[in-house]
Order: sequence, then structure tokens, then C-alpha cells
Amino acid sequence: MKVSPLLCFMKITAVRNKGLGHRAGLRPGFDLLSINGRRISDNIDLRFHESDERLDLHYKDRAGRMHRSIIEKDYDRSLGVALDEPKYHSCGNKCVFCFVDQMPQGLRKALYFKDEDYRLSFLHGNYITLSNIGQSGFDRILQQHLSPLYISVHATEPGLRKRMLGSRREGNIIKDLRDLTVAGIELHTQIVLCPGINDGRHLKKSLACLLKLYPGVKSIAVVPVGLTKHRQKLYPLKAINKEYSRQLIGEYTMLQRQLRQRFKKTILYFADEFYLNGGLDFPSSVWYDDYPQLDNGVGMVREFWNRFAELADTLPDKLVRRKKALLITGVSGLRVLRPVVDRLNMVKGLRCEIWPVRNSLFGDTVTVSGLLSGNDILSSLTDRDSDYDLMVLPENLLNRENKFIDDLSLGEFKRNLRPAKVVVGLEGLIKNLT
Repeated sequence: MKVSPLLCFMKITAVRNKGLGHRAGLRPGFDLLSINGRRISDNIDLRFHESDERLDLHYKDRAGRMHRSIIEKDYDRSLGVALDEPKYHSCGNKCVFCFVDQMPQGLRKALYFKDEDYRLSFLHGNYITLSNIGQSGFDRILQQHLSPLYISVHATEPGLRKRMLGSRREGNIIKDLRDLTVAGIELHTQIVLCPGINDGRHLKKSLACLLKLYPGVKSIAVVPVGLTKHRQKLYPLKAINKEYSRQLIGEYTMLQRQLRQRFKKTILYFADEFYLNGGLDFPSSVWYDDYPQLDNGVGMVREFWNRFAELADTLPDKLVRRKKALLITGVSGLRVLRPVVDRLNMVKGLRCEIWPVRNSLFGDTVTVSGLLSGNDILSSLTDRDSDYDLMVLPENLLNRENKFIDDLSLGEFKRNLRPAKVVVGLEGLIKNLT
């Protein structure tokens, strides 16, 4: 059997037992060459092309022998096959605010990869700038209708955006966004706000341009620039402070209300950090609609409080045995956890305390809990009496392999805290109370 040398070989990693792919002869470790003569370069290609009702499969077994199989199927039935992850495109920009450039050595290896791949945007909600994508990438997005996508805008003025991205290509982000929305691709956008650079009149212009693209642009998140102590020889940037945060929120609250009145949605959202830094009240749940920018730090506090309110209904009135719990958080988490701890301490026999941890890994300007290292937490507890039964870690501290940002495993962390029991999240705490 002759197979075109242009066809891409993608390794099959999993095959559902007795699924269509399994019955066609596909097995883990085989190479999938093509479906109906079209090369398969990743799992997105696979899902798109396997939707046809007649599939002409070409694949290669572990011994290198070529095979062909023809399948007749319903259009919505999948092969039940998963492919190995492809090599994703890295970012060629040199953004003046890039957080990766501000990280110390010794963290999880994956954290140093600057991704700029529309596939990761579609699959996982990663933000991309569109400045490194060619025509073939745009064509594929349109053909396979890869929607929604998550786009880092930062500024709509070409010269300013080019300077912020450190990009060789000036481009026209509004034209790119318009072309995508006209084709039916839904977009979620973000602006990383750098005081003195893309705020003021520049921010007003960016927001006006993006709002004209609604409903194609489904949401706009304004998030503060993140600065660490590791900024030697990097572009000088100013941090967001209390006065700045209060002024920003005050300036745009009326616009948000007008958007809600006109479109029944807020559309424009500001990150929780602005409310925390400014000591401002958080908007109600309605303000965040369906939380489209939750993973971007927008509405996390409100969603956390709402989720705890539901969990609180499951709390016992009294514990059989007295327990003391220590809730770990970043410095900015103090305000978030206070109403939670007040409610927990209403349970007879339970005593909860908040333990804010200073971030020595990234510096005092980083106060969120999600960037705390395991070793910083352990160091902060050195001089504390270990008279607590439970230690509660925030859910966003650990990755899928249960490792902290400094590559310390949860198992190693627990061994340093015996006899206290380490649990993750409020669900973990409540489970150990009932």
C-alpha cells in the first residue's frame, strides 16, 4: 500500500475497547496517517475529520506495516481514539510585561514554556496574541470553526500594541478580530493593564473598538500587570496600587451599567485583584453573568463565596471530637477567607484560623494564593506550634501531578507536616468534619 510522504504520522495513545477505532484495527502505539486522504496533525484534526459518515483510514502498526480500513458510521459517532500531543508553537514575542521572564529558576519545567498556539486557546482557553499566526492558521480556524478563542489584545492601536508585544509584526488586531467574528468565531479577550502605557485614553480606545465587535467579542477582561522581584534588566513597569484600583473601577462602573442595561450582560469585567487592592466591595453574582473569564481571575472571589454558601448547608452543628484547622492563603486572601472562617467557627468544637503566607519566591508584590510555593508555606510554619489537626490548602496551588509551583510534591509537603492532616479545598475540609 502506498502512502503519500506528505501525510503526517500521529501516534495513537488510547483506543476505546470495542469502539469503532478498535473494530477497525487501531491500537495504542499505531500511527494514524490519514482519514479520507486528509492528514491528521492533532486531536482537533481527528475530531473534525472523523465526523464524516464514511471514513477511509490509513494507519501503520508497530511493526511498520501499512493498513487500510473503511468504516460506515453515523456522523456524530467518534472513533474512540486519542492521539499523542503534538509539538505546540511557542511565543515569538518579547512582551514588556511577560510573567515568564520574571520567574526564578527551579520551578516546574512546563511553566517556562511561552505558548502561542491557537489549538491550546481552543482546547484549554489559553490566551494568544494572534501576532505569530500565519494565513494557514487562520484558514484552519475558519474551516474547522475553532470557537471560542481567547485573545490577548492589550491595545488596539497598532504602534502601541507592537511596542507592548515586542513584536516585529505590527498587524491590525481589530481587523483580525473582525474577520474571525464575521466567520462566527466567538472571542474572549483580555487587556493586561500596565500603568502609564496602555491605560488612560489608550484603554478607552481599546474598549471602544472591542465593544463594537460585540456579540462576536463575548467578553473583555482587564487584568493588572503581574510584577515579581525578578525583573532585573527588564522593561520598567509600575505596580497597581490601592488608589489606582479605586480610580479605575470608579471610572468604568457606569459603562458596565450601561452595557448591562443595553445588552443584559456586563461584557466588560475587571479582575478581582483590582477590588482586593482597592478595598472595594465585589459585584454580585449577576454582574459576572456566566463567569466567562473565571480562569483569568475575574469573579473567582464571588464564585468561591457562592460555592461555600452551598457547602455551608452541609456543615454539622457540632463535632464529635474537637478539631482545629489552619487555612493557608496568600496575603490578599485574608479578606476573602474572613467570612468563610466566621461561618466555620459557628460549628461547635471547630476552631479555624487563617494563615496568610508571604511570597518570598516572587516577592511581596505577588499576593495571590495560586502562586505560593510549597517551601514558602513550610518556611512560614517553622516557628508555629503544630497544634492544628487539619491544614487546608487552596485548590489552585497544585497542578495535575499534585505539585506546587516550586516542583515540591504534595507527598513531600505532607511528610513535613505530620501529624497534621493536609486537605485540599473547602470540600476537603468539610469532608473531614462530617
